[in-house]
Amino acid sequence: MNLKCTGILAALAVSAAMAQNAAPAETAVSAAPTAAPAQEASAEAAPAVQAAPQDKFIAVEQELAPENLFAEPSAVRGADAAKPVAQKTTTKKFVYQPVYTPADVETSGAVVKTIYVTEAPTADSTDMDKLRGLVPLNFTFGVQGFIGGAFLMGDNGRYEYDDYSGLAWSAGAFALFPLDEYNMAIKAGVMFEHDKVLNTYNYVYKETYGEYRVTFSQYRISLPILLSLKSARSSIFFDVGVQPSFATADKFKLKASDKSVNIKEDMMDNDCRSAIDWSIVFGLGIRANRYVGFDARFTWGINNQYEDYNGWAVNNLSSKSFTVGATFYAF
Repeated sequence: MNLKCTGILAALAVSAAMAQNAAPAETAVSAAPTAAPAQEASAEAAPAVQAAPQDKFIAVEQELAPENLFAEPSAVRGADAAKPVAQKTTTKKFVYQPVYTPADVETSGAVVKTIYVTEAPTADSTDMDKLRGLVPLNFTFGVQGFIGGAFLMGDNGRYEYDDYSGLAWSAGAFALFPLDEYNMAIKAGVMFEHDKVLNTYNYVYKETYGEYRVTFSQYRISLPILLSLKSARSSIFFDVGVQPSFATADKFKLKASDKSVNIKEDMMDNDCRSAIDWSIVFGLGIRANRYVGFDARFTWGINNQYEDYNGWAVNNLSSKSFTVGATFYAF
């Protein structure tokens, strides 16, 4: 009997011990299904995190491939680089084009503006001459106008009636023909000119003493032929040359203050006017930009404009003028 009781008690003790050991295992087993998905999720997430840079590099390589880069300059860098084409925004942050440099360029995060060197400069490019600071001479043409002072003076200036002064203006067209790339050119033009000069004297004319006003009003067509010189890096030029002029009209007036004398003569009709006037021209100017320039000219007549005239002493007069003006270039 005691042996049976002892055996039963031992069996119960063993069963209780086994039950206590089995409970944590079941708990662990029941918890395992909950932990397993998390581990599987983390296991699945890890490759995704590692795959993102690889996908980004693949996208960059595709965009920078020669067939994509040189066909159209539209390789876009920025936050949208790794996105599919359908998801990219329309705003492009940077546009890559092939740029060649002998050394690496350190931008330090700053925005770099690339200037492209071309034969025909545009708004986003420049030519090699401008990059080197050179100002070339190219064929061009345009129009120009001048205004200033005119002088009709005798050879020696000993007499009061040998000195007349007044207003001069001229307008016309020109063409520039380069002789070399940067320094010399021929500037030829055609100008319509008008000078009006006068002076007032106290003089005895035909035994009548009084105050007389003498006026010359001249119109002519001039053909300046100038050599234009400048340095390779400057837009300032110096002109020198000759100018033949052909008179088209020349009116002479002699008028007394008391109206006792009032003479009007056409110097072209009475054959007192020379057919051609010759002058030496000196000029200085600057081409302010591609289309506009400013000039100053001094014209020095070297021949007498009039032969003997019985009404007044005009046989030794030659013209001089100093004018300033603007030039407008076609291109």
